[in-house]
Amino acid sequence: MTTNDQSTTQTSQNGLTTSNRSLVLDKSKTSEQYIREAEGIYIVPIIIRERYPDLIKLIVETESMDTEEREYWLSIMPVMNEDQIIKLRNILLNEKEQLFKIEQQYQQQGKTSSPAIDEEKLRERIERIQEAERSVEAEERQREEELFRMLEEV
Repeated sequence: MTTNDQSTTQTSQNGLTTSNRSLVLDKSKTSEQYIREAEGIYIVPIIIRERYPDLIKLIVETESMDTEEREYWLSIMPVMNEDQIIKLRNILLNEKEQLFKIEQQYQQQGKTSSPAIDEEKLRERIERIQEAERSVEAEERQREEELFRMLEEV
């Protein structure tokens, strides 16, 4: 999976120049490789680089965050307590695992080909279902008529 690897330079009204780049997502990259690339785009606090390199990789690879959200999490992590860090890691790992499972299911579904549809058998089955429905409707009409007769007698 890859994201856009374009780099654009924008000058804002106050004259500041910013770079709007994206990382190339490659699940075979190491955490260190992501850190080096992320530092060119995001502000990655030193304490986060040292203590949670694996979490940086998870944040960068997640499909549920955009650039601003990634920036937010990287900047707020130094003030998060250990429980919050663990919860964030667990959420990102769970998302990664669920997406992996979904991807596997789609791949398996793509490999299994569906059998050819026998239109004649399908038509016959539809006719049997429609006949059964007509039969049930006729029985219901008979039952209704019977109930009306009983009501008239009362």
